[in-house]
Amino acid sequence: MKTEFGVLGPLRVAVEGKDVDLDQPMLRRLLAVLLCDANSPVSAEALAEALWESSPPASARKTLQLYVHRLRKKLGDPARIVHGPAGYRLVVRPGECDADEMRQLVADAHATVDPGRRAGVLRKALALWRGVPLAEFADVPAVLAVAEALTDRWLAVLAERVDVDLELGRHDDLVAELTEVVARYPLHERFRAQLMLALYRCGRQADALATYHQTREVLRDELGVDPSDALHTRYQEVLRADPVLDLPVRPRRPRPAQLPAPPRDFSGRTEELGVLDDAVAGAGLVTISAIAGAGGVGKTALALQWAHLRRADFPDGQLYADLRGAATTEPVDAAHALGEFLRALGVRAEHVPQDLDSAAALYRSLVADRRMLVLLDNAHNADQVRPLLPGTSTTVTLVTSRSRLGGLVAINGARRLLLTPLHPYESLELLVALLGGRRIAAEPDAAAALAEACGHLPLALRIAAANLLDQPRRRLTDFVSDVTRNRLNALAVDDDDQAAVRSVFGLSYERLEPVARRVFRCLGLVPDLDATPEIAAALAAIDAGRGSRLLEVLHDAHLLDSRTPGRYVFHDLIGLYANERARTEEDPQCREAALDRLCTWYVGKLAAADRLLLPYRPALVEADPAAPFGTALDALAWLDGEKSNLVALVHHAVSTGRHVEAWQIPFLLGGYFEHRGTWALGASLQRYAVDAVMKLDAAHLEVPARVQFSIALVHVGRVDEAVREQQRCLAIARESGNAQREAAIQNNLGWMYNELGDTVRAVASYEAALELFTAADDRGYLAITLQNLGDAKSLLGDFAGGVADLERSLAIAREDDLVGQQGDSLVSLGQVHARADRHHDAVRYFRSALAPVEEADNKVTLALTHRELGQSLRVLGDAAAAADEFAVAARLYRDTDDLHLAVAAHLDVAGVRAETGDLDAARRAFDTARQLHLRAPDPVNSRRLDEMAERLA
Repeated sequence: MKTEFGVLGPLRVAVEGKDVDLDQPMLRRLLAVLLCDANSPVSAEALAEALWESSPPASARKTLQLYVHRLRKKLGDPARIVHGPAGYRLVVRPGECDADEMRQLVADAHATVDPGRRAGVLRKALALWRGVPLAEFADVPAVLAVAEALTDRWLAVLAERVDVDLELGRHDDLVAELTEVVARYPLHERFRAQLMLALYRCGRQADALATYHQTREVLRDELGVDPSDALHTRYQEVLRADPVLDLPVRPRRPRPAQLPAPPRDFSGRTEELGVLDDAVAGAGLVTISAIAGAGGVGKTALALQWAHLRRADFPDGQLYADLRGAATTEPVDAAHALGEFLRALGVRAEHVPQDLDSAAALYRSLVADRRMLVLLDNAHNADQVRPLLPGTSTTVTLVTSRSRLGGLVAINGARRLLLTPLHPYESLELLVALLGGRRIAAEPDAAAALAEACGHLPLALRIAAANLLDQPRRRLTDFVSDVTRNRLNALAVDDDDQAAVRSVFGLSYERLEPVARRVFRCLGLVPDLDATPEIAAALAAIDAGRGSRLLEVLHDAHLLDSRTPGRYVFHDLIGLYANERARTEEDPQCREAALDRLCTWYVGKLAAADRLLLPYRPALVEADPAAPFGTALDALAWLDGEKSNLVALVHHAVSTGRHVEAWQIPFLLGGYFEHRGTWALGASLQRYAVDAVMKLDAAHLEVPARVQFSIALVHVGRVDEAVREQQRCLAIARESGNAQREAAIQNNLGWMYNELGDTVRAVASYEAALELFTAADDRGYLAITLQNLGDAKSLLGDFAGGVADLERSLAIAREDDLVGQQGDSLVSLGQVHARADRHHDAVRYFRSALAPVEEADNKVTLALTHRELGQSLRVLGDAAAAADEFAVAARLYRDTDDLHLAVAAHLDVAGVRAETGDLDAARRAFDTARQLHLRAPDPVNSRRLDEMAERLA
């Protein structure tokens, strides 16, 4: 936990960057006294005297303990204030207090040889000053003494910095500052002497002498003394114009100021500007680059903004070169850039060395003792940059590039700052700066949509704003509608090829090798597709090793971003550009062949995963024998990583008429949804599968697709609709004479009738399914149906019959090593015993279920198991254990995106905590449930929330 203490001004304390509200004056006094003696014990007597101004009450010790307790809570760390025999000790670690930071900076300045650098570090130390230290505690002697010492220290540092500035010849800038300082501290003779010297060097000898006479009058009036010998000596030197006062003559050197103008209407990037400040605090080399597409992310704008903000820190000049690393022309030769720099530094053209090494050596010599900034914009690669790097840390170098310049980081110690698109609020700030606050405030939703359509790229936002400025009466809503129809066409300025997002991306694309361009185009065929080496290999018909290398090439060019190792994504505008290049440069047959290879690869892997997750289901799609899945857990892990890609493929297949993949992929995801429970997504994808099968006119696929769809419908609460789908499937199965399929449908119907509360009808369906599965000796489905039948019988009060069926189900699962089914059967046995009010037996079964359910990695069943276990523990009176189980269930329900059950589980936690008297924990659980309920309201939870609110009121 990061804590900051501020004493160089009003008392301040912040935890994790947020100011702590010390709203009680006594807490502020207590912290101030402890801070003034940080890391040393302060006796209770001394603290009481400080708090109550020498008149502590009789209860002072107990009251002090209360204040210490409250202060610990405010600081968020009980170990911050340590109590021992000698008293209370506030623990302040190095760097946490601004006074310590100032001391360290002053020490750094004293260790610095270069006067320009020393002045900069001293300025940074002085910038920590926020006003009179701890002024509100002037009545506390211990605090007052420390505050006066801090003020004396600040004045000494200020005087030292003025001396350095005078040494550097900055007397013109110092006169106004010193005049103000002298007015504030009229008895401080050192500042008077410095002011006299600054005035003298500005040619104002008479004013310098007048300053001395004024000082003498003030000292006599206030203290009854004459000026010191040192000030009198300065007076004599000024009076006789002693040469000792003159600034040492130095040969004048050119002071280049080559920075282009700062960007207009710059906004945002506060964090990145701070990173640059930190990076150059010790001087050195900084590389600025971009993540999601080099073009348009604002590297040059950031570099120029920072350079102009910090220009005063580089009094010896600023050099700038556009190295044209991403231009239609060839990049600038390093020797040419060096020649330009040398001439700017005063070297005559005929004296510029012709060979690169000699020119670089001369350049390093000329900037070696100077405090300068070198901005190398738009670099092509590290080899182009290296000859332009100074040899000492007094000169700071900024490099912008569409390349990651990894060699500069590895070999030259560069610090890389990767730029991402703007945050949404920064995009809106930029639009306000460009278009005016009134226009944005009139249509805030449209402004947010425009920022999103621009991908939050600064260049795209500026182009959009430029077009809107030409149409002052046009509504943002209408403009956004045009942009979203064809974003690349809309994000361009007429008659200016450089002011177009497409052109900026094209510069990076054209610099790629042909095979890298082809991979880039293929990756754009399917919107929102993450890229992996295997996907690149499938699309481009290359091996995975080469695919990995080419993805890194695209990543290095900032045409791909990598958020997790081995996976790459497009910025959405770059993805549109890649799709455009694919449609322009790849003929239709090549595009379809690439998509065929990708879908074949995915479907083969999915079919292999399906065999492991639903081993009892008949195979309809051929599996890839090379799929690297040893267990169901391996398959689930792969599906977790590929889910977003599979969804993108389904949407692409639906929109482009690839009906085969539009049914295969959702159908083969059935086992994944069973284990992970993301049924809202499952229902929408299975609807696509049914539609695709009907368009293919594949009668043999209709029942499997509709069955899968109806299962998803039940899980999203559309049970009546699911029953209709199953009844249609049952009619088809009977008509075709497919007994196995009829049995599976009867089992599903039993489950659905049970969900509707028609348990009698559910038992009839289960028994019909059981007869058919027994005849077919389908042991996997037999175990499932027996589990369902036993559960339904227990709901009708037939506990003995229910347990018997469930024990048969468990026996089959164990004999056939069906791990997932073992867990399901054990959970159902626990539920039956709980319904029979045999909660000790229920707890035993639920706990036995946890291992196989976890092994199967079925989060849906795991959440159910923990919640049911919690309910039985609650009945048995073990409230603490019950609350723990409910909390685990709530987390798992949230992981599976089942917010309704997550709300219910959090309310279970709240209820148990309330019963045990832990009202704070109960309210926390209630608040969480209430927030989740806002995202997924339902009447049952709504009633429970109202009841719990009354209970906790």
